[in-house]
Amino acid sequence: MDSKGDFITLKPQHEQVARYIDYYYFHVSDDPGFRNKFFFYPNYKHALTIYKGSDITLTEEGSLVTQNGVDTIDCFYSINTDKNIKVEFHGIFNKIGIVFNPLGLNHFVKGPVADIFNITVNRFSYFGDALNTTAQYVYNETDIDKRVKLLDAFFVENFIGFDEPVIKRAVQEILNSNGSVKVEDLSGLLKVNRKTLLRLFKKHLCCSVEEYKKLVMFRNALNYSQQAKDGASLTDVALYNLYYDQAHYIKHFKSVTKQSPKTLLSKLTRLGSQETYWNFED
Repeated sequence: MDSKGDFITLKPQHEQVARYIDYYYFHVSDDPGFRNKFFFYPNYKHALTIYKGSDITLTEEGSLVTQNGVDTIDCFYSINTDKNIKVEFHGIFNKIGIVFNPLGLNHFVKGPVADIFNITVNRFSYFGDALNTTAQYVYNETDIDKRVKLLDAFFVENFIGFDEPVIKRAVQEILNSNGSVKVEDLSGLLKVNRKTLLRLFKKHLCCSVEEYKKLVMFRNALNYSQQAKDGASLTDVALYNLYYDQAHYIKHFKSVTKQSPKTLLSKLTRLGSQETYWNFED
């Protein structure tokens, strides 16, 4: 096991679940002396995280994870639009991550997401004992594919559906345009006014339309730059992701992360086989 712990990502196997959940991850360390911390950055894909046997202390910067030696389950959901969030580990931990596609969680909960969350990182109790029980089964299972099937089965059972065509179309247009579509054009295309669009985004995504556009543009540029590595200059990244120019990209990146692309991108580590990029401070 390395200094970052063991980290595995896997896609859902069930076709319906895979529409709304991008991937699962399993992050673990069995070293009592484990000490590390990482930062993660704003994303338009949100994650539900489940810890076993840990005490989680929420701080202004993020969270502190410490071993408690008790077989407890603790769940959190993060909607991160504008923060560099720090997670610090002390000792043994065992963590499951469920990364939802845009509007993914909305298909598994009744009512607006905004009714469940009010801060960036929230304790998540919506599914109650049902999720805790499934998590225990997952933790007790050593076969990784069977773990995925257990999680898939839980979300199939809890599928509700989400029938809000305006915001679904709005999100798709933003994703298709890489965040470059103008709000007035979006409003005209969907035949709703800006105020209605803002209300829908606040209600179902806990952010404004402009914040969401900015998230998509930033995150896609970050993913592209990390996948291209040294094969893409800042200008390449900027133009590919529909920024006006390199200066626009750098300014936007700094406004989100408080660091320049040159400073931050070289520090990021990709974990697993999906687009999980964290900044570890070993």
